[in-house]
Amino acid sequence: MNKQRLVQKQYQNLSPQQIQFLSLLQTPIVSLEKRIEEELENNPALEEDEHEEINQPLYQKKEGINNFEENQIVEKNESLETYLINQLIDLNLEDDIKFLVKYLINSIDKNGFLNRDLYSISSDILINNNENVEEKKLNEALIILKSLEPIGIGSKNLQECLLIQLKKRFPNEEDAYNIILHHYSSFSNKNYEFIIKKIGLSKIELRKVYDLIAKLKPIPSAGFASQSNTTKYIYSDFTISTINNEIELQINKANTKPIKISNYYTSLLNETKDSKTKDFLSKKIEQANWFKEAIIKREHTLKIVMKAIIKLQEEYFFSGAESDLKPMKLSDISEMVNMDISTISRVSNSKYIETQFGTFKVKELFSEAYIKESGEVISTKEIKNKMKELIAIENKLSPLTDEQLTHELSKHEFNIARRTVSKYREILNIKTAKLRREI
Repeated sequence: MNKQRLVQKQYQNLSPQQIQFLSLLQTPIVSLEKRIEEELENNPALEEDEHEEINQPLYQKKEGINNFEENQIVEKNESLETYLINQLIDLNLEDDIKFLVKYLINSIDKNGFLNRDLYSISSDILINNNENVEEKKLNEALIILKSLEPIGIGSKNLQECLLIQLKKRFPNEEDAYNIILHHYSSFSNKNYEFIIKKIGLSKIELRKVYDLIAKLKPIPSAGFASQSNTTKYIYSDFTISTINNEIELQINKANTKPIKISNYYTSLLNETKDSKTKDFLSKKIEQANWFKEAIIKREHTLKIVMKAIIKLQEEYFFSGAESDLKPMKLSDISEMVNMDISTISRVSNSKYIETQFGTFKVKELFSEAYIKESGEVISTKEIKNKMKELIAIENKLSPLTDEQLTHELSKHEFNIARRTVSKYREILNIKTAKLRREI
């Protein structure tokens, strides 16, 4: 028989303003500018303060690149869609076929693949354009799409993309074509022994096949401009510098606009006698005041949290050496500043910190602790770095398994379990030994 019990629990109900503030706290500097612009547009009682100076960041950095190095792939100014459509001009296609090819172009994914079946696409055309299109016609359009540059565009997946490229660029390489066509899974999983036995190739011949396929382009859309046609930048939210043996913190504001309460609307509130107008103005001014104070509180909170992080990681910010990076959890900073862990998480999430030795996400400073047999407490980042070193110098003909990595790490006093090694390897986006193997 089930018994009923009354259990009393406490829940924290957040007000809409508290939720808005937490959202502001999590917003990185690059998105804060847009958020302020939206508030300026929506609330006439809030306006730009043209007399206050805007604090500019020291410099800009392209997304994902340290030390301001150029991207390896420079985006073309032209989008893939424009590039494909321009090729249709010289083909003198009938209007109905041209429409279908354009529809297929708009249906490809960000990699340049068309992974939807033609039946689904024909159904979409019927619903969106009230046109009943036979799959035969769509097939004709698909053949035209696949004939365009870049080679492989419109493929349903990577396997077909490689096959199309092999057929067009290397028509005489039958072994490579047959391996991708009939043994793609074994090829992807580097099951060399199976392929050699099945195809009857030598190791040298199979190595040539892998080298040949490495010359192909796995992502047809690579190199083309994104839809926005703009270069993405990272603006650091924080700048940390060392001056006269002192660490200095700067909270960057980028191009965020300084704001103030409109004098005109404040005067209008005091002068108007109409109750509805008074109520409207009062709410707008109250909202504007809250938003202005929330921006100030956001900066104050960021400063408190970052100063606590700097205090804990002082040696690291002086040296830049990861061996000086102390184990640090969200709860450690939470206790230091007497704030909720979720607040610390929001401050560190999606925000970048700029130092003399590189620019990186704030959350990368957080790591678990590991105690060595000697009693020394180190960051688990040291173990991960040692793993990367071991894998970098391993014999690629016979890469280190997770079991072997566990053994090698133990030689450096990192006595961790094999499952932990597997976990760290996955965090580092390092493939298994089988997939790291070369021939």
